[in-house]
Amino acid sequence: MIGTIFASTILLAVLYFIVTEKIDKVIAVSSGALLMIVLGIIFGFYSQQKALQAIDFNTLGLLLGMMIIASVLKRTGFFTYIAISLAKLSRGKPWLLMVLLGASTAFLSMLVDNVTTIVIIVPISILVCDILGINVLPILMAQILLSIIGGTATLVGDPPNIFIGSAANLSFNDFLKNLFPVVVITVFFSLFILKFLYRKKLSDKPRNFQAVLNIDARKAIRDPRGMVKCLLALGVTFTLFFLHDQLHLYPSFIALFGAGLAFLLLRPSPEEIFHDVEWTVLAFFACFFVIVGGLQETGILSTIASKTVFLADVNLKFYKILLLWVTGIFSSMIGAVPFTMVMIPIMKTLSELGINGDSIWWILALGVGFGANGLPLGHAASILGISISKKSRTPIDIKEWFSSATIIAIVSLIFVSILILIGIF
Repeated sequence: MIGTIFASTILLAVLYFIVTEKIDKVIAVSSGALLMIVLGIIFGFYSQQKALQAIDFNTLGLLLGMMIIASVLKRTGFFTYIAISLAKLSRGKPWLLMVLLGASTAFLSMLVDNVTTIVIIVPISILVCDILGINVLPILMAQILLSIIGGTATLVGDPPNIFIGSAANLSFNDFLKNLFPVVVITVFFSLFILKFLYRKKLSDKPRNFQAVLNIDARKAIRDPRGMVKCLLALGVTFTLFFLHDQLHLYPSFIALFGAGLAFLLLRPSPEEIFHDVEWTVLAFFACFFVIVGGLQETGILSTIASKTVFLADVNLKFYKILLLWVTGIFSSMIGAVPFTMVMIPIMKTLSELGINGDSIWWILALGVGFGANGLPLGHAASILGISISKKSRTPIDIKEWFSSATIIAIVSLIFVSILILIGIF
């Protein structure tokens, strides 16, 4: 009992500091992890060995490998080339530019994580819109929202999916088969909702489209041969992801193999590449694993899961819809990553208690991925996107978020609820 009280208090305190940002989130989670281990040893509910076992090195390795590949590819100029080419393809039509940049952001977020995609592609979009003389706000909103929605489609697109895949032993192909079609439809109707909500801003005519036409997109590629080599490494990586069930390879090994191949083929400066790696993010995840591991050792998460199972016996579809909305709401409030990490032990217990198969894992992934758009603090991609938008003439504020992003989050969750009702999940 005393262990449950201490562990729960530590988790709640850490979540409070993460949400309020009164203390840097890495300092908050590292302090919480240290306190969890010390109190666990003193009161006998946790140990150093258990803390090390709680850290999911498969997840951390996968994230590290994909971060390295994205950093190498970024330095070739590939992402800038894509953004400029799409701007020229739009012929200066704001609506078409939003569709092209939004959809490409969603697609890139399926290949490299959505946070990396936002950091790379959003500043380029602001520059393009400044040259065109059009309002960048609809395009920024589309890119931020669709990066989070798009990342939900694959194992590597969003950190919560990486956690879920590792915990439930779900493959890259499992995610594609079950979530990719849902995400594509959601991207499609989200763009039309945005078109309606921003119909006035998207009616602006560009003042300087000729300047964009005059840009030679090929000059954005700083290292053409290096780009081809890096895309080859990325292609090999994703081929192995498709085959990793048959080859019995861990996703983390594949990502690190791809990173090593990129290093071997391009020979970049390791110091520069590792400078781009989000070490604070990896440290945050490692420490949070320790905290959740301590809470799990007290048995409280299993108890929470077992106490709610009776609802599934009453009406399984209602239970899944309730799980979806609880997941969506809380992920938007406290963040998709922390909430997913807390939910994983609960989901494991539900699965062991007979709540049918993989469907609850897909509900968790969709609830977190779509629900995170509900509030600006729901996802690291939205936090970064809003921060970068402050460098534009029309920065995103909380009112703007509620008037578009929250609406799309609600519609997306309603869509998944309908899929549950008709038996898809």
